[in-house]
Amino acid sequence: MKSYNVDYVIKAISTLLEDGELVYIGLNSIPSLIASFMARDLYGKKIRIIGVAEASNPSRVTLSPSTGNPFFVEAAPVIITADAFDFAQKGKLDVMFLGPAQIDEETNVNLTMIGHDYYNPKVKLPGGAATAFILPLSKKAILWNLKHSKRSLIKKVDFITGTAKFSNNKVFVVTNLGVLAYNREDRKWYLEAIYPFSSYEKIVENTDFEVKRKDSERLIDLTNEDLRFINDMDPYNIRSALETL
Repeated sequence: MKSYNVDYVIKAISTLLEDGELVYIGLNSIPSLIASFMARDLYGKKIRIIGVAEASNPSRVTLSPSTGNPFFVEAAPVIITADAFDFAQKGKLDVMFLGPAQIDEETNVNLTMIGHDYYNPKVKLPGGAATAFILPLSKKAILWNLKHSKRSLIKKVDFITGTAKFSNNKVFVVTNLGVLAYNREDRKWYLEAIYPFSSYEKIVENTDFEVKRKDSERLIDLTNEDLRFINDMDPYNIRSALETL
């Protein structure tokens, strides 16, 4: 059964979700969308899924290029974005996802621009929408990036779109090489999990900031059941457009 490297990212994200969590999926966040349904429907985790499509815990979903697809509400009640943001403001939003172009050693994220001149950037990115508001308020932030390199996991971002630096929430980074977890006590990133084709050494080699190692890390591998679920959710292989390796 065909698999992609992004499938490991999807499974890694699903392992970070826990029973009882309210999970918010932002715009164009295909890995986190599949991962959330995988956690709920394959692994039986009791989570509630909401997001920019304004559907409240839909029973089914047909994957499209945009995770803001309004047709998600065909199988769900509606919860408007303003109400979802209200959950965050009241401290009731457990998990949010972001796909920043850059993440740095202090949990700052960049979805705005590459370069140091705001008015003349090297690359103009899509923008952060509500990143600055929601990132520090969610209890768990799961950042995903499919191009793990010293240009994406960088010592200092070019532009701070949002930050969890002054929050007390949990922050994870899931990439095409593994999973990092931020430790607030020593303000360092630690290796949380790897894939069969990656290693601590490879992650260190491709990360601009220090990554520390625990006594052991989880190995995330894919089963046939995992692949069958992912392919059923994505019959048109939309996620293949995200492939980087």
